[in-house]
Amino acid sequence: MRRLTAVALMCAVALLCAVQSSAQKYGVVGGATFSSIHGLENSSKTGWNVGGTVQFKLPLGFSVQPSLVYNSKAAELSSGVGYAGLKVDYLELPVSFQWGPDLLIFRPFIDVSPYIGYALASKATIETIVSTPLKWDSSSIQRFECGLGLGGGIEVWRLQVTCRYNWNFGALVNADTGFQSVKEAFGERNFGGVTLSLAFLFGK
Repeated sequence: MRRLTAVALMCAVALLCAVQSSAQKYGVVGGATFSSIHGLENSSKTGWNVGGTVQFKLPLGFSVQPSLVYNSKAAELSSGVGYAGLKVDYLELPVSFQWGPDLLIFRPFIDVSPYIGYALASKATIETIVSTPLKWDSSSIQRFECGLGLGGGIEVWRLQVTCRYNWNFGALVNADTGFQSVKEAFGERNFGGVTLSLAFLFGK
């Protein structure tokens, strides 16, 4: 809860800074999400993300770029005794702090992006025990998330490509979940992984 509050405050401060700036661009963004569960090898799976974004220019090469995206994250585990799969779809608000020099033709930048999110849907499958989707009240997957992304990108004309590694903070599964198999498969871990996004920007 403390981490969620801290990240939410960071996002709020970034939005306030953005509102006070003058020049801005807006656009659409989408791409691939290569997610996995922290601490579990070979759990990687590919999802997708899509949404809208607004860019506010600040002095000295800085900019703030909040986005609202639908982000589908997934992970899977397989072994000789069975299979465990998890898919969670989030509505996320990442706020990207960017810095990079404007080189006229293009702008390379580094990126720091705190984010908060709310899970809209989930599906957990444990083949050795249950093979049907688990409801929210039975799977006890955390709906709220917060995290931090670090990466970089390049902006050419109205196109912006960004690649960042993301860490979700806190546990993905509630400690009191009634499904022991879900707890054993995913424990106190949470999502991590890479997002690769392409944005098309309009405006100044």
